[in-house]
Amino acid sequence: MTSVRGLALAAILTFAAVPARADLALAGYSVIDAFGTPLSSQERIWVRGTTVRRDFTDRGRAITHLFDLATRQAMIVDHFTRTAEVHDLAALDAATEASAPTGRLKLSFEPTGATRPLQKWTCREHVLEASVPTRLGNEETVFHLSGRIWLAQGVPEQAAVRELVEATARPGFFLAVPAVARIAPAYAQVMSEILRKLAPQGLPCGGEVAGRHDGNGPMANLARKLPSKVSLEFREFSAEPLKPELFVLPAGYQKVAVRLPGPPGFVPAAPMR
Repeated sequence: MTSVRGLALAAILTFAAVPARADLALAGYSVIDAFGTPLSSQERIWVRGTTVRRDFTDRGRAITHLFDLATRQAMIVDHFTRTAEVHDLAALDAATEASAPTGRLKLSFEPTGATRPLQKWTCREHVLEASVPTRLGNEETVFHLSGRIWLAQGVPEQAAVRELVEATARPGFFLAVPAVARIAPAYAQVMSEILRKLAPQGLPCGGEVAGRHDGNGPMANLARKLPSKVSLEFREFSAEPLKPELFVLPAGYQKVAVRLPGPPGFVPAAPMR
């Protein structure tokens, strides 16, 4: 279930990329339809500098995702077990790039002219189309992602979290939920690259994306019968200063390091504190 919830995080981070140091908080809800089973959750996102926190519930359990783009580390925190898995994003990037090379990604993002309000923002609709060659088992397939994303552009709050946008432009940028990167590397790579490209363009209001695989083998045929869809709608935002402790693991929680193999000469980043 964690991996399914990770689909939402990938979409949320894509929607939440924004371009003076300030903070940003977003609150709303998400609906994930994976394997024919829709799941909904309240969503809260906090962005401060190059760190991102996401809170949601998974089968009644409170879960936190903490990402630090400066150290390229991610923590998946389970508040029920009081444990935190620590992941190296660079190692995840190396593992997913092998099966879904971003150099072959095709992406288009076009405005439709439609608008809708979110508090004082005017959110503008854009149509997203993306595809990348990938593998499902031993099969060569093409992964497609399509949908609609709403952005608030040219608003004063775009000055917030400029450091996050700058981080997405650096070589080697990669941001994904570890569970998603393992089971759906194409989805993880596409969403991370979309985040990089959309980061400077505006603030998020919400959206909906759906993924599918094209191919002639049995794995591709099965994947077509089990499409994934993620929808997100933010209901409110705030640019008030955030407390630093939001981005620190609470006292008494135990860290569990998770290692993935990297390419030759790969050196893992320093662990998060």
